[in-house]
Amino acid sequence: MGTGAEGAAEAETLELLPVGTLPGGALDELAARLSRHVELPVRALPPSPALGVVRLAGRDQLDANALLLALEARATTPRRLLVGVTADDIAIPIFTFVFGLARQGGRAAVVSLARTDPRFYGLPADADLQGGRVIAEVLHELGHLATLEHCANRACLMSFAGNVERVDVRGRRFCPDCSARLPSWLRGRRAPPEMV
Repeated sequence: MGTGAEGAAEAETLELLPVGTLPGGALDELAARLSRHVELPVRALPPSPALGVVRLAGRDQLDANALLLALEARATTPRRLLVGVTADDIAIPIFTFVFGLARQGGRAAVVSLARTDPRFYGLPADADLQGGRVIAEVLHELGHLATLEHCANRACLMSFAGNVERVDVRGRRFCPDCSARLPSWLRGRRAPPEMV
């Protein structure tokens, strides 16, 4: 089966799996937009009811660790990367929330749409802003699958973002150091910033 690092380096397909109910067309739109940024076929999968979603005790959030484990159990096909996408807020016990979660060198990740939505913060809906944030978060988690750690360069897509303001100011691109370590499928295409 090879290591996760080999799986990410030699990935041949990227699949998006809805976790729970997503807004109509959201997954297909995400797949189309993500296709502009990676040199892999990106496919939206149908819902799968048997993921075993767990909520954190005393919190109205999904347990991101448990969800990632469930996704990793499904990402057993060599050279297939799997990203679970949920509209629910997610967290891990030591953090109030996370935008997404992936294991370095793994083959699965989870991303939440909840805190990418301006309406979460009491602001008007902005589909372009939210879409850019979601793409950035998916690319960040794919960077982890490609074995990258968080980057000290605060303008790099791999820098840690503990709030939505950091998501917006860290940029939408990998820094030169991180770019040099990416597999070809992740550093391949470069969409103009307005298309993110």
